[in-house]
Amino acid sequence: MRSSDLSRAVLEPGSVALVGGGPGAEDLITVRGLALLEQADVVVVDRLGPAGLVHRLDERVEIIEVGKMPGHHSVPQAEIEALMVERALAGRRVVRLKGGDPFLLGRGGEEVLACRAAGVPVQVVPGVTSAIAGPAAGDVPVTQRGTAVAVHIVNAHGDLGPADLAALADPATTTVLMMGVDWLPRLQAQALLGGISPDLPAAVVHSATMPEQRTIHATLETLAQRVIDEGITFPAVIALGRTAAEGFLTPPAPARPHGSGREALPMPRHVPQALTGAGAPVLIGCAHGTRRRAGRDVIRRILMDVREQLAGVEVRESYVDVQQPTVAAAVEAACAPSAATRDESIDGIVVPLLLSTGYHVRKDIGSAVQRRRALAADTLGPDPRLARILAERLDEAGASAQDPETGIVLAVAGTSDPQGQAQGLAMGELLAAELGRPVEVGFIAAASPTVEQAVAAARDRARHVAIAPYLLAPGYFYSTLRQVADVLAEPIGAHRLLTELIVERYQAAAGA
Repeated sequence: MRSSDLSRAVLEPGSVALVGGGPGAEDLITVRGLALLEQADVVVVDRLGPAGLVHRLDERVEIIEVGKMPGHHSVPQAEIEALMVERALAGRRVVRLKGGDPFLLGRGGEEVLACRAAGVPVQVVPGVTSAIAGPAAGDVPVTQRGTAVAVHIVNAHGDLGPADLAALADPATTTVLMMGVDWLPRLQAQALLGGISPDLPAAVVHSATMPEQRTIHATLETLAQRVIDEGITFPAVIALGRTAAEGFLTPPAPARPHGSGREALPMPRHVPQALTGAGAPVLIGCAHGTRRRAGRDVIRRILMDVREQLAGVEVRESYVDVQQPTVAAAVEAACAPSAATRDESIDGIVVPLLLSTGYHVRKDIGSAVQRRRALAADTLGPDPRLARILAERLDEAGASAQDPETGIVLAVAGTSDPQGQAQGLAMGELLAAELGRPVEVGFIAAASPTVEQAVAAARDRARHVAIAPYLLAPGYFYSTLRQVADVLAEPIGAHRLLTELIVERYQAAAGA
């Protein structure tokens, strides 16, 4: 039996077929996809999927390899689309052979639009997606009656969104992370800081359906380290949920459920600490949001260090401005409404990852904890430990405290709040004491003197000027400082002294 016996699909001259080739094994391409591939004059092929099939084609077929790897696109997407259109307009029969399914994180829609915009007829052949087949190849069913009734598929480049965190928190949903193995530390940190159970089962299937396939099992807590220890790299698919537990399909099977859908599900085994009323209050770290991924990574690294230091305390992230979850949402999720009784317990403590007081502390954090069983800790600054970190960052940037030719400017984010401004100036005094030399203080916004004015004042007595940014993480404010002085140190970032300070603020608010 040949593919032409089962499929009547035709690839006309001057047309394009987007063919989903499946997860990797050559025999998982569909019959229709294979029939069209056998008619092609030109095949534009990805690295993933059954790329080996092209070597079985007639020598007359033009093979164009445009394989992609994370962060390394050998041919830009626009050029791929131009190649397809150009060959089709020349009267050739073009197959765009893609891994998985063309419309699941495969840019198939973009390629259809490019063809239609150029007047090129195009057809789409669905493929076996690795989002389903990858876990299946590793003995992970993404749904199972009585265990999981929904699947959530994520493009795991970058941050998890609110819907992704909701899926991870739902015991009836299996979450599949695509293209996420290189981003696992970031994804793991965000999930844990978003209140997802560290015991959530996880499985990673590397090179699914191929001879070199490997499957590892872990929990959310251990997943990133396990992947590193086992040397798992791209390509890999990650499944999280109860069906990803090791041995899930090993007999004896669980008791046969009754009914179907969610009514057949057992109660979740993990109940978030915040909802039990037991244990230490949840620590809700609240930082200023940023659209820059590097800044978000730093904040999560800081909170993960705190989480490691405070064993047994649930640590969550929250933000004021720009980023989710908001501090109000995080407090609502972790803390019950207050009954205003004298002896009621505290469910959560908001620790401002903010260096001085101001609008965000009073309005955003103050409003969030109001009428909830929650408290707000003090801001982080000013504190001599921050001065020590700032001195280290200056030294790392090559601005020695012993060099009289280099003036030092402390760049403070800025606030219109007089108390916040006073705290910034006090931090300048602490840094001056740490360095044993004068320090000019300038505000990046909302107050004076400005950073530019502070730099000018420093130049009056020094040949070079170095800026110590009084910021926790890189973001917009940090980017404005790049052209202002001769040397720009890194922000405070993750540091053992910062971890110590955050833990101290939490324990002081908790009355420990």
